[in-house]
Order: sequence, then C-alpha cells, then structure tokens
Amino acid sequence: MESRPEYDAVVVGGGPAGSTAAYLLGESGHRVALLEKRTYPRDKVCGGCLSQKSVRFLDRVFHLPVPALRREGLLDSAGTGYALYIGSSRILAGDLAEPVYFTRRERYDAHLARMAVEAGAEVHAGVEVVAVDHARHTVMTSDGDRYAARVLIGADGIHSRVRRSLPESVVRPERWRENLGWALELAVPREEAEALANGDGPIHLDDGFATPHLVFAACRWGYGWVFPNENAVVVGIGGLLQVNRNGLRDRFEEFLKTIGFSAFVDRRPAGFMVPLGNYIPSPAHEGTVLIGDAGGFAGPILGEGIFYAHRTAELAAHAVDRHLTTAAPLAETYTALLRRRLIPELRAERVLRDFVYGCLDARMHVPLAAFMRATNTRVIDAVQGSRSFRGFRRDDDLHSAVW
Repeated sequence: MESRPEYDAVVVGGGPAGSTAAYLLGESGHRVALLEKRTYPRDKVCGGCLSQKSVRFLDRVFHLPVPALRREGLLDSAGTGYALYIGSSRILAGDLAEPVYFTRRERYDAHLARMAVEAGAEVHAGVEVVAVDHARHTVMTSDGDRYAARVLIGADGIHSRVRRSLPESVVRPERWRENLGWALELAVPREEAEALANGDGPIHLDDGFATPHLVFAACRWGYGWVFPNENAVVVGIGGLLQVNRNGLRDRFEEFLKTIGFSAFVDRRPAGFMVPLGNYIPSPAHEGTVLIGDAGGFAGPILGEGIFYAHRTAELAAHAVDRHLTTAAPLAETYTALLRRRLIPELRAERVLRDFVYGCLDARMHVPLAAFMRATNTRVIDAVQGSRSFRGFRRDDDLHSAVW
C-alpha cells in the first residue's frame, strides 16, 4: 500500500466532467489528481451528440473552436438537418440554423484528459477507487493506494461509487430512482447499414444516413434515435426505467424494424443507465461534490449529458477554487451556483418533459404535434443553448463564464 502526498483535489472519474474539473483546477494552480479506472482510449456507450452549447463551452473553456476540434479529430460528423417523429408519423423536418456535431467518446475523453495533464493535473489511468472516506477526504484504490485531498470530486458516472458512499439525506434514493433512465444502443457499421437496410419500415431514413432522427413514443416516457457517425449509424432507444423495466429489448427490435434495420435485430445492443431528471439539488457533503452523471445532471427530455458534465464541472471547480483560496464554504458555494446557473433550467425542461411524455401516454398525438410545430424553433434553440427553457426567452448569459 502506498500513501500518496496530499492533493488540493482528487477527482474520481476521467470522463468529460472529471477532465474539465481537473483542467480548470490545474490551470488555477491547484494540485490535482484525476483517477480513471480504465485506460485511455476507452470505449463509452454514448450517442456522442455535441449541441451548440457544448461546442461553445469547448471554445470558451478549452480554447477549442470548431476548426481546432476538426483538426484534433474530435468531430466525427455533423448534422445540418433533423427529422422528428411521433411513432411512425413525421411531424417536423428541416435544416438547423446551426449544426449539431457527433464525437467518438474514446477520442473525446482521451483528448480532454491530455489537456488536463497539460494544465498541471496528474492523471492516473487504470486506477479504480473502491472505498471513499468523506470525513478524512480520502479514497482507496483496488491496488491499496490511498489518495488524500482537501476536496473530493465525484465524476464517476451514473454508477458513482462516490455518490453511493454519501448519506441518503444527500442523494434522496426515491427521487433518484423515480427519474432514472434506461437505454439500449447499437452502432451499425456504415457499410453494413448501406448494404442491409431494407427501407421496408414506415420510417424512411435519408440516403447516406446523414440526418439525425428523433422518434418519440418508440418507448414509454422516452424516444428512439438514429445518429450519423463517419463509420457507423448509431441507433438507440431509451426512457424512464420505472415504466420500461420490462420489454425495452422488444421495443428496440420493433424500432429497428420501423427504421428498416430488420437485418440487425439479432445484434446485441449495449445497455446503460442515464439521468433523466434525477439531478441531486444539493450534491455536496462535507468536502465532497458530485458533477455530471454522478450527480444526475443531464437533459430531462433527451438525456443530453456531455454539456451538463462540462457545465457542472465548471461550477464545481469555481466553488472548489474559492474554498481552497478563501475558505468559502464548499457545499454552500457549489449549491448556490447550481441553483442560480443550472437547476432552474433543468427544472423547466423537466416540466416540458412531463407535458410531452404525458401527452404521449394519453395518446394525445394530434394536439402534441400541433404544439411541437408551434414551438419548434424555440425548443431547438433551447436545446442548442441560445434560449432558455424558461419561457423560451433569449438568454445570452445562460451559459456564460463563472470566473
């Protein structure tokens, strides 16, 4: 067993949330250790969608504008249009004012971890945390090593060991389970999709599979998606776990047939859990904070997680920096930032989610379609980050810098 020197912060989990926190704290001159249980590059089941708010974050914080993202190989493809369905009925389709991009997470996560190293953080890959002591601000790894810090940051995803070690009064298990999502996803090699897709389903994908498709009512309280990648077509379905616990695999097979992918129904999709509105309002305890999926931060409608990983990491890093440099109370500072900068937006999006999926459950497809057509551009702007979900008003400061 080795007892490491004490750090200012130990970050558990090396995805976009963990790397962002480590990068920002390293840039601020703090001694940071980032612990990732797998080695880079590592596979990650994820649609890999980068909304415009994510792209703007990467430019503002990591100094990676779109040309640099392309140069580094972090943008796999771009979607300049979209198609939206309720069941097999096309409700909306058209061009996007700004594209959405798609990334491959093995490249994306590895690059951000390298940037954290360049900012001064220590990245320890292949290091699994097996025990957390919040009172002593320490973590123990499977190798028996002990890491101590003034602050612990849990960025270890939906199955977070850091979160599971916190008191139930912080996590509120019933609320967490109520809004936990479950998804299945299959990446079909593009050559196979082009050769074997039969086009017999009621939803006809465009030639070249270049357009992102969203299909509501593919399952209860959820949706199906078809996302373009350079070398694959990513097909998935996901919704709230509590209403999709049984039968989601059958619904996934039905979805494949609906989009003309019957040839792939025997393929085994990857299953994973996602937050769908189960964010923890005060994700902090003593010297520990949670960010990203570990704290349940993702878009309640579409489950968009990459942006919320970055944004919560930024808010947490600011709170940690103030705590380390001025002795400002960590939990209160982080929670106040979340309540001012993020949670009102998530709460408004969850209200919209409940309305949309409630209408689908009640089979009120016609009035819902009319609502979607009436609010279409404003909802897209909210997803992209140029509007707020609160009244769909313009809000240029919604995702502005904290420092």
